[in-house]
Amino acid sequence: MRYHTSMNPKLIVEQKITAFVNRYAIYATSPDGNKSQLIAFAQQKRLNFKEKVLFYSDESKDTPIFSFRAEKVFDIHGRYFVEDNSGALVGSFKKDFGKSFVSSTWHILDTSDNIKFTISESNKALAVFRRYGGYIPIVGDIIDLITLFFRYHFVFTQTDSGVEVGKYQKTTLFRDHYALSMTDAAYIAEDWRVLAAMSVALDALQSR
Repeated sequence: MRYHTSMNPKLIVEQKITAFVNRYAIYATSPDGNKSQLIAFAQQKRLNFKEKVLFYSDESKDTPIFSFRAEKVFDIHGRYFVEDNSGALVGSFKKDFGKSFVSSTWHILDTSDNIKFTISESNKALAVFRRYGGYIPIVGDIIDLITLFFRYHFVFTQTDSGVEVGKYQKTTLFRDHYALSMTDAAYIAEDWRVLAAMSVALDALQSR
């Protein structure tokens, strides 16, 4: 059974593409769900996912506020720790390899390694088409191009209740702009820094 709960945009994520790095601006939202003030700014070198991804208070990058890093240097799709500016753990997330053969699936964990949320692509057919269509002889490149024009999104399911409590949706066709919508209760129950890190990872680590 699918439960329907009221969700509103909580974070807006906008990727800014440059020649050598991917930059992500994370915005808070107003009560009506519109983009509000910038609350974090992240920068990630292309083709180098092993490094720590730092989040700053603004685009000047003068004040780091938190980060996420891979648990193992050579395991770029494994577990990631989210840490505050002093290095203290605030949460983590990891990829579910088994389920990700069909559609990308991640888990958000608390500081005691308990799974709080499961995040997975909602459209399983599109996920399979996007993941394996490129391997089809002759038409594979065409399929890869076509899937770029399909907006995709992830759903957040609360582990203890099985209730869908959030959605991470691409809001634009050509730019990588996203909205994280969640119920008030689910958003308050999680550290926003973990949600911001997970939101960036859903773009940066998907290898699309």
